[in-house]
Amino acid sequence: MELLAIVLVSGIGGGVLVRAARVARMYELAAWRRWLPFALALVGVATSLFQAEDVVLVAALIALPCYVASVLFAQAEIHREADQALHG
Repeated sequence: MELLAIVLVSGIGGGVLVRAARVARMYELAAWRRWLPFALALVGVATSLFQAEDVVLVAALIALPCYVASVLFAQAEIHREADQALHG
């Protein structure tokens, strides 16, 4: 069971981290806007690893909202960059 939890965390966290890393490379943004999705993703991964230690409540209450917030912030910045590139 612990191995399954670690594999799931790696898969979900990896996808979130890829999106956050893309935003971190947008140098025209303020530093906090670049690193907020990445920091939230790392907090989500760290708290998800508590599932391997059978602290499921902490992982459920903290990890999923961190993942969702990280994806939402990253998506917003990616869409904003695409809109600026499209409309000049």
